[in-house]
Amino acid sequence: MKKFLKITAAIVILLLIFFAGVLKYRRYQAGQTLIPKNVTGIVKINVDELYQTIALNMLGNPGYYFKSDVKKDNAIKTDKLATGLAIPASIYLYNLNGQPTGTIFSRLEVKNSEDFENFVKNVLHLQVIKNAKGITTAKSRLVNLVLCYNNKAVAVVITTQIKDFEPVLIDILNQKNVVKANESPFKVALDQKQHVVFANGENNGWIDFKSGSINFSNVFLANNILPSTKPAHHQSSKNSTVSFWINANLKPNKDKIYKFRNYTIEQDSLIKYYNGNLDFEWTNSITQTDSVITYEYNDDFEKVEKVSLQKRNIPSISVNIGSKGNGLKNYLTRQGLIYSDSNTVNKNAFPLYKVFVNSNQENLNFSTVKKQNIPTSKVESTDFLYLNVDLIKLGKQLEIPFFTNYFKTLKRLEVKGKLMEGKKVKVDGKLELKDGNINSLYQILKSL
Repeated sequence: MKKFLKITAAIVILLLIFFAGVLKYRRYQAGQTLIPKNVTGIVKINVDELYQTIALNMLGNPGYYFKSDVKKDNAIKTDKLATGLAIPASIYLYNLNGQPTGTIFSRLEVKNSEDFENFVKNVLHLQVIKNAKGITTAKSRLVNLVLCYNNKAVAVVITTQIKDFEPVLIDILNQKNVVKANESPFKVALDQKQHVVFANGENNGWIDFKSGSINFSNVFLANNILPSTKPAHHQSSKNSTVSFWINANLKPNKDKIYKFRNYTIEQDSLIKYYNGNLDFEWTNSITQTDSVITYEYNDDFEKVEKVSLQKRNIPSISVNIGSKGNGLKNYLTRQGLIYSDSNTVNKNAFPLYKVFVNSNQENLNFSTVKKQNIPTSKVESTDFLYLNVDLIKLGKQLEIPFFTNYFKTLKRLEVKGKLMEGKKVKVDGKLELKDGNINSLYQILKSL
C-alpha cells in the first residue's frame, strides 16, 4: 500500500511539474508574439491565467460547476464551439497610430482552416469575399467587423467607422513592421499576470476575475482635474443605495463651454464659484406628486388642457456642491437652470423629477426632497474620490426589467481614487457578486 501511495504521489508531482512547464513555455511564447510597431494602446487577455483560476475554483466547488440546469434541447452544439483558432496563452488587442480612435485590431493563428471557415460563415454570419492573392476577406453587414485571413492566421478589426481597413489588416496578417510583445514599449505593463491588462501612453491598468468579485485598477494622468491634496467629504448614510463624493477642482480653461440641451455653462464661471467638492447620495425611494397635463375635446370640439395630479415612486436623491457663497446658485439662475421664485430646477433642463434647490454660504444642494438638510460637518480621507453602489437595493428601486435580468448576479460596487506622485491618479475598484465562492467571470457568463 505504501509503495502504491509513493508511486501515485510521484505521478501527481510529475504531472504538476509537466503542466507547470507547459504553462511557462506558453507564457514565453505569448511574450514572443509579434505586434505592430505603431501600437498606441494595448490590451492583453491572459487566457491561461483565466483557465487556471477557473479550474482551481472548479475543484473547490464541483457541485456548482457540474450540476446541469440546462435542458437538453437548449444545449449548445459542439460544432458551434469549433472556431478553428489556436488559442494562445495570451491574446493581444491593440489600437494603431493613424487609425480611428477606438478601433481595435488583433491577430490569431488558425489551427483548422475548414473549421474556421465554417465558424466565419455559420456563426459570425460574415459576408465572404475571395481575393486573388490567397487572402480571404470577410465583413459583417454593418462593416463593423472585418477579417482578413489565410490558412495560417487571421487579422481582425472591430470598428465603429466605415473605412477600408484591408491594407492594414493584410500588413498585420503578414506581420510587417512588427516587434515582439516583450520588447515593445508596453513590456512592463504586459508582464503583469492579472487576467486582463491594458496600457497606453497615459493609462496602465488591469482587471482580475476572483471568486465572488471582479477587482480592477487604473493609473492615469489627471489631465483635466486637480485632485485635492487634503480630501474631506460629507458623511454619507451607511444604508445608502448609492453614495459618491469627489474632492477635485477643474483645470482653468476660459474657452471651455459645457452645453446641455438649450443651456450653456462657461467653465471659468464654474471655477469661480465651485470650491472643489461634490457629494451625491441616493438613500431610498419616496413618493412625489406631479402635475400631468393632458388634452381633451369639449362639446364644441375645442382642445382643452386638463391638469391632474399623479403620485409615483422616485429616488430620494441629494446632490451637494461646495460653492462660494450663493454665487453658483445666482449664476445658474441667470442661465435659466433654476427658478429663483420656487427654488426648483427648470423642468426643461431636468424633466424626470421635480428637483428642489437649497443653498447656504458654503453649499448648493439639489434634492428630490423639498426640505433637504444640508450637511455641514466633514470627514477627512486619504481618497479624493469614492463611489459605493448597493446593486441589490438599486435593482429593487429601479424596477427596470433590463437591470433585473442582466444584473441579477451583482451585489455591490466600490471604487476609490487616490492622488499619487507625478500628477497621477490611481483608481481601485471591486465589483462583488452574490455568490462569494464561485469565479465571477463564470457567474456572469452563466447569467447571460
